[in-house]
Amino acid sequence: MKIRQATAQDIDAILALNQQIGQLHYAQYPDVFCPPSPEERAFMLQVIGSEDRLFCVAQLGNRVVGFLTARIDINRTVPFLSKQPICWVSSVVVDEHHRSQGIGRALIAHSERWAHERDAKQVRLEVMILNERAALLYESLGFTRLSQTLTKQLS
Repeated sequence: MKIRQATAQDIDAILALNQQIGQLHYAQYPDVFCPPSPEERAFMLQVIGSEDRLFCVAQLGNRVVGFLTARIDINRTVPFLSKQPICWVSSVVVDEHHRSQGIGRALIAHSERWAHERDAKQVRLEVMILNERAALLYESLGFTRLSQTLTKQLS
């Protein structure tokens, strides 16, 4: 398996992977997520082209089987929060037919190296409550719970 920077040539594979997770999120949380749409192509291409973000793919042979996006944030406005650089992992997606093969683990390790090279002091991510399998992976990699996001629908 090879982890490398995503390119515009990867867009169809990335969109197919994103559709897998997008369908799941939308089915579980239709008030939070939209169904996959054609607008995602332009958004993903913009993120791929962004110089201040990590957008990497996991490749097996000629096939893209996973991707990860991340960015470095520094709090500059809230006086009671740390000013240390923090790497925020935005997305981790592994093809449903290639899970439990170390791909997610390799993508996270890659993001940690990328973050370390940029002097980040932490890596943070959010995992949806329905994704217990991913939560277990992240906990096995040393991630601990920092907070919870609660939601309430208003009528």
